[in-house]
Amino acid sequence: MGQRIRLTLILLMLAISVTGCHLENGREQFDGSYSMEPVEEMAGDLSVVVIFAHPDDETWISGTLAKLSDHGVKVFPVYATSGDAGSDHSGQGLSGSELALIREQEAIAASQILGLQSPIFLRLPDGKLNKYSEEIIKQLNSILEQEKPTAILTFVEGGITDNRDHKTLNRLVSAHFNRLAGYFGVSYYRAESLAKSANKFGFDYKVAMPIEDAGVTIRVDVSSYKTKRVKAMASHKTQFPSIMIKAYTDYAESVPLEEIITINGGSCSVLIRLLE
Repeated sequence: MGQRIRLTLILLMLAISVTGCHLENGREQFDGSYSMEPVEEMAGDLSVVVIFAHPDDETWISGTLAKLSDHGVKVFPVYATSGDAGSDHSGQGLSGSELALIREQEAIAASQILGLQSPIFLRLPDGKLNKYSEEIIKQLNSILEQEKPTAILTFVEGGITDNRDHKTLNRLVSAHFNRLAGYFGVSYYRAESLAKSANKFGFDYKVAMPIEDAGVTIRVDVSSYKTKRVKAMASHKTQFPSIMIKAYTDYAESVPLEEIITINGGSCSVLIRLLE
């Protein structure tokens, strides 16, 4: 079995089989009834390169990455920028290169909590990735040549938050590495749940670019990874004030899943192989 098929099989077997769902307002809704297929201990030498725009972006897919790591898949996080253009929410008044240095340390801490490989930092200018397409492709090619990953993960089209850097990475991966790629996103169902959790703690937060529920290929059960997910997020002290950590904790408890879109019939081919 080829490496990419084997990894897709692992992702599929990590996925939730949603047994309780109904349609409401034209969208699939879930009532919290999940079943979990057993995961084969077959990861072997499989690996995944996960391409992020900024430190803290792994929060969107942290449970899945930790779960892959627990099943023997090497997960290599790549951060295109170090978040130098952002705001410091830790109260230290950091900015520019000083902020970027601390955010790299925070990303390293989060990766250690999740069991990932050491992060790779490209250190390109935050907010300006659209001007560095050739450099990004060059560096990604170098990483892929060195690590020879089974697959790549990055943002779905729209970048979840409509962030320009997120969307640039999706565009580049789609154009140059689509054969290996899977895309993580947030469905309307999860986006609505996240908004509800934020409202509980007195602030508004809406996912700018959710994906259609029916478009999700794999829903991964990350219920056993709530503690790691929250701890990893809390490592980003310059990114998230305590109220956001509390809201995320509530969200992680209420919706213990993450979502991936695969392409080219990958999941279908795996299902066929399982029937052979």
